[in-house]
Formats: sequence, C-alpha cells, structure tokens
Amino acid sequence: MLFPNLSIGRLSSCKSCSLVMDGQKTDPRPWFALLLGSYVICGLAFLGFGRTPGQAASVVITAVVADWLLNRLFRKRGGFPWSGLITGFGLCLLLDYGSNPWLPLLPPLLAIGSKHLFTVNGRHVYNPALFGLISSMVVAGGLVSPAPAYQWGGTWAVAMFLGGLALIVFMKQIGRGWLVGSFLVFYMIQTAFRAWVMRHHVPPEAVWLGTLTAPAFFLFTFYMLTDPATSPPGKKAQIAVAAAITVIDLLFHFRQSYYTLFYAAFTVQTARFAMAWWKSRSFPDRKNLAARLALASCLGVAAFFLGRTPRGITEDPGFAWVERDLFPSEQGTVLTDIDPRLQHVGKWILSVGDAAAVADVDGDGLQDLFLTRPMKRAQDRCTLYRNTGGLTFERVVIPALDPIRNDPAEYGLPSSAVFADVDNDGDQDLFIGMGYGRSRIFRNELKESGVLSFTDATDSAGIRGHHTCLAALFFDPDRDGDLDLLLGNSMTPYLPDYDTATPLNPFRLPQPAYEGDRRMFHFMHSSWHKASNGGRNQFFRNRGDGCFDEEDIVKLGMTETHWTLSLNSADFDGDGWVDVYAASDFGPDDLYLNEGGKRFRRIEGSHFGSIGRDTYKGMNATIADFDRNGTPDIHVSNVHAPLQAEGSLLWMTERTKDGVVFHNEAASRGALNEHRFGWGAGAADLDLDGWPDMVQANGMVDDHMDRRFPKPRDYWYVNGQIARSDPEVHAYADRWGDMRGYSIWGDQANRVLLNRGGTFHEAAEITGLTRLGNTRGVALADFDNDGDADLVLTRQFDPVLFYENHRSKPAAWVGFAVSGDGKIVNHDAAGAVLEVSQGDRHWRADVLNVTGFTAQGDRRIVIGLANDPSPVKASVLWPDGSRQDLGTFESGAYHAIRKVTPAPFVEAADAR
Repeated sequence: MLFPNLSIGRLSSCKSCSLVMDGQKTDPRPWFALLLGSYVICGLAFLGFGRTPGQAASVVITAVVADWLLNRLFRKRGGFPWSGLITGFGLCLLLDYGSNPWLPLLPPLLAIGSKHLFTVNGRHVYNPALFGLISSMVVAGGLVSPAPAYQWGGTWAVAMFLGGLALIVFMKQIGRGWLVGSFLVFYMIQTAFRAWVMRHHVPPEAVWLGTLTAPAFFLFTFYMLTDPATSPPGKKAQIAVAAAITVIDLLFHFRQSYYTLFYAAFTVQTARFAMAWWKSRSFPDRKNLAARLALASCLGVAAFFLGRTPRGITEDPGFAWVERDLFPSEQGTVLTDIDPRLQHVGKWILSVGDAAAVADVDGDGLQDLFLTRPMKRAQDRCTLYRNTGGLTFERVVIPALDPIRNDPAEYGLPSSAVFADVDNDGDQDLFIGMGYGRSRIFRNELKESGVLSFTDATDSAGIRGHHTCLAALFFDPDRDGDLDLLLGNSMTPYLPDYDTATPLNPFRLPQPAYEGDRRMFHFMHSSWHKASNGGRNQFFRNRGDGCFDEEDIVKLGMTETHWTLSLNSADFDGDGWVDVYAASDFGPDDLYLNEGGKRFRRIEGSHFGSIGRDTYKGMNATIADFDRNGTPDIHVSNVHAPLQAEGSLLWMTERTKDGVVFHNEAASRGALNEHRFGWGAGAADLDLDGWPDMVQANGMVDDHMDRRFPKPRDYWYVNGQIARSDPEVHAYADRWGDMRGYSIWGDQANRVLLNRGGTFHEAAEITGLTRLGNTRGVALADFDNDGDADLVLTRQFDPVLFYENHRSKPAAWVGFAVSGDGKIVNHDAAGAVLEVSQGDRHWRADVLNVTGFTAQGDRRIVIGLANDPSPVKASVLWPDGSRQDLGTFESGAYHAIRKVTPAPFVEAADAR
C-alpha cells in the first residue's frame, strides 16, 4: 500500500531506473506520476476514497513545494520535483484524515523531510511515503490512518489493473524481479498459514482472497517494495528482504496488529539503515548540518501543531454529573435464545436497541421515561417510569406491553421508542420500533379515561409490515396539523433470496431447502461503505385521527435502501417546510429536502466530504444551532478506530440565495470524537452559558457477557480480515468469525463536549462522566425542573446510567414548553422554531420530536443566560408559516406557549 519514489538518490546514475523507448533512455518518473495520478482521480471520482479533493490537493501541493525547496537548499538542484509529485500521489492513495483540513499537510512534510534527514553517503534510506505514513500515525495520535482496503471497491479487476500496469510499464526495467517474485511466493505461503490458524474464527477464503486480491496489497508489492533507491539490487539481498518482511509481518499478525505490512517494511528499512550507518559511520551527514537541524526543528513544530488533538477544559464548568442508581435491570438470555446458527454473531446483530424516550405522559409537569432494553430479562425489556418528583421514579404497569415483552421469537425485540401525540388529544402516545418484528403504537388513554393507561392500537392505526426499526420520526411534512410517521429500517426486514416474503427472524431462521442452501444467512451489509441492501424506510400518512395510511415512499422521493440508524427533522433551507436527515450505517447518509409538502428530493454533493457523500458510518443525527447563526446544524456520530478512522460529522448549515450549503467542520470545531466507536449523542446547554453542548456515547461491545478467555480478544483485527473479503463472504452471517469472548472497541469513555463560542472542548473527566462502558442512546432532560439537563445513558449489555446535573455555580436560564392547537398546528408543535433575544444576544431553537440515535430527550427548550437574569423576548414561527410575537418572559422558570386557534369569522347577520 506504499509507493515508490524513483527520483530519490542519484537517479541519473542508476541505469536500471530508465525505460528504453525507441532506442532512447527515458525518465520513468512522469510515467509513475501519470499512473498514480490516474488512481487518485479514479478513487476520488467513483471508487469511494475517503478524502476530499481539497485534502488530496493539499497533500500533492505540499509534497511538490517541499521537495522543490529542499532540493534547492540541500542538493543545489532545480528542475521539476517529480519525486515530490509521486510521493504526494502515493500519500493521497494511502491515507485518511477524517474531516481535518490541516492534517493532510503533515505526512508529505515528514515524507519529504526524511529524504534529507536520514541519509547514508548522501542517499536517503527510507521510502518517503512509508516514513510519512509511519511517522504521521505516531505523531498525530491515530488521527492519520491508512485507508481501508474496501474503499478500492474490493474487486479482482482493480487489483489486476494495478499489478498488470506495473508489470507492463516498469517491472522489467528496474531489476527488482527477484524481490517481487520471492515476496509473492513467501507471502502466499504465509497467508495460507494464517488462514489455517484462523480457520475456526474466519473462513479461510476471507483471509486468503481478502489479502491477496486487495488493491492495497498489489500497490505495496509492485510500487513500494520495488523502489530502487531503498531496495537492494542484488538477487540474494532481494530474496532476504522479501523473507524478512514476510516473517516480521507474520509476527505483527500474531500480535493482532493493524497495518502489519507497513510496520514490517519500516522495520526492515530501519534495520538496513542501522547496518549501513554502522559500516559508513556517516550519520548524521555533516554537510549542511545547521540547515538539517533547522529542518528537523521545523518538522517537529509542524508535527506538534498538526498532530495534536483538541484539548479539554481545565476551569470549573459550573456543574458536575452525580450518578444515581435509579433504573436497575438484569441481563436476559437472548444471546443464547437466538437460532444456534447465529449465536457466533449474536453480539453484532443484537448490539443495538437500548432506547430512551422522554415525555410528560401523565400531565403533571414532570418528565417521565420509557426504556427499551431488548437484551435484558423479560420484565425489564420495555418499561415506563413515572417521575414522582425529587428525582424519584415509580414503575408503571402496562399490561398491553406483555406480549412483546415476553415473546421476542413471535413479536421481535423492542428496539426504539418515541412519544408523540398522534391523535392530537393532548396526551402522549407511545410508538415502539421493533427489531425483527412488527412495530407498534400504544394509545394513551389519559384524556379519555382520566387514568394513565396504554392500549395497543397498532391494528386500528394501520401500522403494517415486518421491521428492523431503530429509528422513527413523527413530523408534519405537509403542514396539515397532524403528525405523520417516517419509520426507518436498518437491516433488511425480509430475506432477499426467497421467492415469497420471508421475514428476517434471528430466533427462527428458515431451514435449508436443499444441500448447500445458505439463503437464510444473506442479510449482512453488502458493502462496508456503500451498502444498499438495508431495509427500505416506510412513510405513514396521518388521516387526522391518529390512524395512518401507508404511502409509496419511492413516489415520495425516498428511494434509498440504506441502513437507517437515526432520523431527525428541521427546516434546513428556510423555505418553511421541514426536511429530513437520515443517518446510515455502512453507507452515505441521506438528506431529503421537502418540496412543498408533496415529495422529497435527496441532495448530494459533487465530491467526497460533501453532503450525501460522507464517511460511511452514520450512527446518530442530533440537531441544534451549534454556532448560533440562526440555522439548524447536524451532528452525526461515527467510527474513529483503526481500519475505519473516519470520525464524526458536524454539518454546519449555511443558507445562500441559491439554497442551502452544508460544511463538515467536525475536526476544526472539536467534534470529531477521535479514537472512539461513536453511537448516540444529545445536545443541550449543560452549563447554561448560552451555547448548546453535547454528550457523546461511545463503545461497541466487550466480553463480560460471554467471557471465554483470560483477556478479551480483539475482534476488530478479525473484522479487518472480513472487511477485505468479497460480498459473497461478508454479506452472509455464517461466514463471519465467532465473536464470543471477543471485544470490539469496548469499555470506552463517553465524552462531554462543552461549546465555547462554536468550538467544542472535552469535559467528561472534569465533570465526572468517567465510567467506561458500551453506551448507546443519550437522553438529556430536566427531570427535576431546575433548569439544567440531567442525563440518561442506555447500555445494551448493562443497566441504564442516570446522572443528575449538579450545579456548583449559579446561572440564569429560561425555559419554554411549546404546544400547538391540535388543529392548525400539531399538538406537539414539532417543526416550530422558537426565537429568543436578550439585548444583543439571540438564540434560535427547533422544537424536535427526537434528539438522537435511539433517544428522545426533553422537548422543552431551555436557553442558558449565564450571568444575566434579566427578562427575555420571544417569538415563535409555527409550522403553518405564521409568526407570533410572545412578549417578555422572566428568567428562572418554564413558560407554556400554545398556538391559539383563531376564532372562525362570523357574519354579522349570523351572529344575531
């Protein structure tokens, strides 16, 4: 996966580095630059590389300029810097940087600088791209990482194209045939051995074919390994280097390391450098020593500033989290109840579904809490807790929930929950999204009977289908005054290879109909970065009485079948119609603009890194005006781990005269969530300083529920072997390695990100959120009505965590509970926009139905006023397009705001 620099050293004296064309010796470097540049263009255009054109351009330009300047300084040589161009293209193909706009400068600076710092007898000893890779990974603390192999498309065609062109263009002329040939033989033997060792965990073909057909492997073999300046010319030496790299690579594999070929090659080059220096005693070269020291100092300073991660705050934020044990639960037996043929991957396919939904279900002014806990024992699986004041809760018995609580094989697993007043009668009804079953609606009978109770109204409400629902959104896209339902499916709800509709039910997989029948296992993602085999989402139109008619979602413009994990809604383009953001796992997210309430239009940018062409692991969608510019922004949690160091997204919204533009500024604003496996997130003004902060949930799974080994083994290493395989392997659950006893980035710390003027700063430790674990949903709500947000964190394999927001410094605030009239504006006022001002300070906040992945937080709006308790002015833009000035409100309290239905116009004669 590394690339040569054929211009390094004294290329003019290296006869083997010239191509013979028409009897003339030709400089091969332009051919290399053309070849690698073509790969870069293809990768950015259609192969799915995780680099923006801006990042690629900055890498190439930095490498070219640095190479030209340093050649003039140290070698007194001009001419076009072909070496820098080739190295720049190589690094473009090789590395990912998340959304950071500055980190792409680091690898080319280190790569080109190494040519002039590490030399023996005037010649450099490290392949520049290799040195740039290894050193930037170290100094950037993992923010720079090699690109995953699956971004090349994972096909034989690309791999053979890379190798074939190398053989045709330059392999014979550079004299490295013994190196390449012996390495291929040695590595095939080594890969076969690894496949045999891992045969009980991963299908051998996943290791064998996934390794030897990866384009990255061909790039390493034919381009990096053959660098004439850093590889030996003799036959025996070439064979020895090939053997050494193969053996050291195997040792790294036994340590379950990532990027083993990189480290193996770097180790071998370091050893050769040490031996060459020992023989020549020429390191460091004394020529231009002062200039070299200055270069090293400059590179060190650049590495420090470019490689550092966002710093946390050190001052007292004015609050701390106090943990309270309020919602105990016990683990159930679901992992061993599912079909025995799936128990090896049960921890993956059942890794989500712990949800929290907040609403005042009994009308007493206190926020209540509903939890879905699919992996817990039956009595804890879906439960309502009524807030009785003073941060005490009582469990509410709901007999209507018993069937789905007690029989997951028949009904599926409760995996998401949303409160909404679907019939506009003034109380909160409950929607439960089911995993591997039919999602359900439970009608709140409080207004009708005066008693808090729920009845199953799924049949009468018209909810149909079999679902894998982790996300649901109640909103009013047609502005008719009632809430419609957008139901998101993640995995495909139905097995795709059967002639008749066959629901995916992990408790009851179909039996094979013939020898070799594997259709029942074909439901995993078809791609790691552009999967389109998820479940199609469903749209249910509210008839006005809380009953729904399903409409053709394709005709509505939502044609995608991505793996929807989170849904949210706001008016992003300012046209008065609420839009939809759908976060997708294993593929780009979907942003749908509402076209006048009639249909939706998916928008997609022109290049990677633009909206709709993002970093492939969207887990969460949280909406808030993070920079307080008057437009709703979107935070999307993501994975930032070796092999997938992509990082979260932070779409900052900019309205222009031509529409709306989104800029991903996660890295520059401190919201990348580096070195974490991100899940849900929630936004609220935690310290009441006037800026919306965030809590970020992290951690996949550990081994405490299925411990097999003294220490948990790393499934992420195994996952890397699977990720390189063909879809015919990784799209089938029976071909995945056994996860029992393994950990996948488990026991991670969550994050508290405090907003300081639009930039986030880590504050988890200083605020007391230090417990490690595997967290899913984040629900922020003011359960004790004191103005600050308390915290609920759901955990798939552990009890829910509850934290009281305990203030250590006084702060002013004002709160608003916004509701519609239930006629012109839906009773929940979903889609309304509240505008608040205090002097020259202004705030904008959306009334939201949901707040993040498997979480619905407090829908009341709290504005932090810091040290100014003076009154505020407020106005509201209602979903029907009308604006209402509300007047002045005192701080330190919640204020109820309700849309008033205008009285019908009555003729004077009729009035008599």
